[in-house]
Amino acid sequence: MYERIRKVTSFKERLEEERQTVLATGCIAPSGCCIARYLAKGRKGYYWYYKLQASEPVFPKKSDGKPSKYKHLGKAGSQEYLDALEQINRRTKVEALDRSLETIKQGLQDLLEETSKYKK
Repeated sequence: MYERIRKVTSFKERLEEERQTVLATGCIAPSGCCIARYLAKGRKGYYWYYKLQASEPVFPKKSDGKPSKYKHLGKAGSQEYLDALEQINRRTKVEALDRSLETIKQGLQDLLEETSKYKK
């Protein structure tokens, strides 16, 4: 029983370290953000552009600093576009690790309750 607790605790610690590593690598997109593609008309035709889109206003506008739901990223391959992809990727990893850690915490709680039954 104690060996199982040790293994689960060890795995939990590894995931917590992995989560901290992801957080330390750079900015993370707000939860619920996605990259949206939109068509804009220019002088020589239509062009595809991209924006980071949130469910609530979280991005400061360049003009007045008020929050906006959108952050312009430019064309595919621009630095802003690539940065947004990285930020969303980090957010996805952190959310997945958080779900795993929650499952592990529940498992540890079950193991500890099971251990206390046998001690009685």
